[in-house]
Amino acid sequence: MKSNRSEPDLPSKYHLFKRYMSFLKPYTYGILWIIALGMLSYCVPLVIPWMTKILIDDVLPGRDGKWTLESVVLVLVAAQIFGVLLQFLRNYYTAKLGNRIVVDLRYKLYQHMQTLSQRFFESRQTGSIVSRVLNDVNGAQNMIGGGVINLVIDVFMVVFAAAMLFALDMKLALLSLWLLPLFYLTFTNLNVRIRFAYRYVHRELEKISGLLVERIGGIKIVQAFGKEKAELDRYEKQAINHYKHSMSANVLSNTLGAIVQSFNHAGTILIWLAGGYAVLNGSLSLGSLIAFQAYLSQLYDPIRRFSQVNITIQNSMANVERIFEIFDMEPEIKDGKDPIAIEKCKGDIVFENVGFTYVSERPDPAKTDLKYTMPARKKFYLLPPRTKPAPPPMIKESNVALRHISLHAKPGEVIALVGPSGAGKSTLIHFIPRFYDPDEGRVLLDGIPLPHYRLADVRRQIAVVLQDHILFSGTMYDNIAYGSFKADKRDVEEAAKAANAYDFIMQLEHGFDTVIGERGVRLSGGQKQRIAIARSLLIDPQILILDEATSALDAESEHLVTEALERLMKNRTTFVIAHRLATVVRADQILVMDRGQIVERGTHRELLELNGLYRKLYEKQLKAMRPEQLLKA
Repeated sequence: MKSNRSEPDLPSKYHLFKRYMSFLKPYTYGILWIIALGMLSYCVPLVIPWMTKILIDDVLPGRDGKWTLESVVLVLVAAQIFGVLLQFLRNYYTAKLGNRIVVDLRYKLYQHMQTLSQRFFESRQTGSIVSRVLNDVNGAQNMIGGGVINLVIDVFMVVFAAAMLFALDMKLALLSLWLLPLFYLTFTNLNVRIRFAYRYVHRELEKISGLLVERIGGIKIVQAFGKEKAELDRYEKQAINHYKHSMSANVLSNTLGAIVQSFNHAGTILIWLAGGYAVLNGSLSLGSLIAFQAYLSQLYDPIRRFSQVNITIQNSMANVERIFEIFDMEPEIKDGKDPIAIEKCKGDIVFENVGFTYVSERPDPAKTDLKYTMPARKKFYLLPPRTKPAPPPMIKESNVALRHISLHAKPGEVIALVGPSGAGKSTLIHFIPRFYDPDEGRVLLDGIPLPHYRLADVRRQIAVVLQDHILFSGTMYDNIAYGSFKADKRDVEEAAKAANAYDFIMQLEHGFDTVIGERGVRLSGGQKQRIAIARSLLIDPQILILDEATSALDAESEHLVTEALERLMKNRTTFVIAHRLATVVRADQILVMDRGQIVERGTHRELLELNGLYRKLYEKQLKAMRPEQLLKA
């Protein structure tokens, strides 16, 4: 069903800016230092017109005075050298500040993402999440380095240039300021449209990032099925959408720049006309008019730059909004008040009438093009409007995954979960490490509900070995030692031996220092699985979760992995999702699941005697087994 949620207006952009600045509080002195350098560097342009006036009105006509040609030139040279030095320092400290902000903001955003539940990651493409951390953070820092700091310095320049204009000629100064209301109305009305435009630019860029990460990650499937052309077409469609939004934003930005530049030219021509009459009438000197025009340029140039700075700020505000969308997401799974610390649990696990429904939202595929945009609410604004991001059209979906699940796993027992695909087996085991909390009922560890414990302590009691062998780019040693904070080389080697991984590791040219590549692409399925088992052995868990840990392996690999798993399962409470009967038949309890419920439970022999779903599954698998597997069964 489609979501008809109505979202309240977000706080104004000023509140958003204030909130962003709270993140930058540690950099206050650095920002002020850069602003001070910028103000000093702009003192140089303020000196030059005045010295030009002195040169034209006093020095060149040969009038008596304290200034000579040499002294004027000396001041100009000193001012230029001083300006170059200050500009270099300003650029250096601006780059240093911007890079530091990027590092810290990405760290905080990534840190917050790690606290979010599995629901967040399962409902988004990996590439779109990465885009928030990389592209949006990079854009957000431009608000300070390329936006706010320049804005403050330009305002300083406008104030002082205006002061110099009034010092030269008050009537001309008042005449030159008549354009300011037009500047204000132009910025007010185009800002909201520019901000909307850049929101869609960033949204489309996120889609492209998600598409590329997903498809490149599955490039073997793309090439194996000959879908290169189809994927290129998919990418082209996304790229064209991004192009259209980018051009829309660019047109608005250029329109703002063109209007502001036209105002500047009109003001300059007006002053030449009025000032020229004043020179001809003898009420203004030629040097004063030239100096006035130079100061007028220094008044109008910052205002013209406001259009560029404004575009940077509006673009960055769109990035900041997207960053705070993530920061505003509260972790669904977190520690309660005064959580209980636990060093070593017994492994006694109880499910009491647990129920759970997956609720997810995904973008509406029918509304992802330019037709879905949010225009400004009015055609003309006198005051800067409050805006809210247009939420992408979403489809809300729900699926009941578990109903009335009750079970008791005693310490050291092996609990096997069997059933058809989609029965809820994987969902059930997700409650043990608290990837989810149940909507109904509760899960207890050693007689205490899981949410009462410290989350980090609970997860330290558990090791997970999955069918999808999740390894990270790095060395063999790094992957085995991944879960342990205190393992040494000897511990890693012993874990590898127990997992039947030591021999094949030592046959590699660099042994434990061999780099295995992202997700272990350079290893076979059985080798990856044994590395995962070694990683679990090293942390010595009390609770073990095996999710199809021996599927899709050849006979030799299956033997080595099964042998390693038997060592890993010893004296540990183990939950097994598997269709390999050698594991299932020896389980202390077998839970048969169907459509989110436990429909049968018992030992292998008891379930065969029931002549129900388990027996049907058993006989179907028995027919598909190889002869050597039948002997084991």
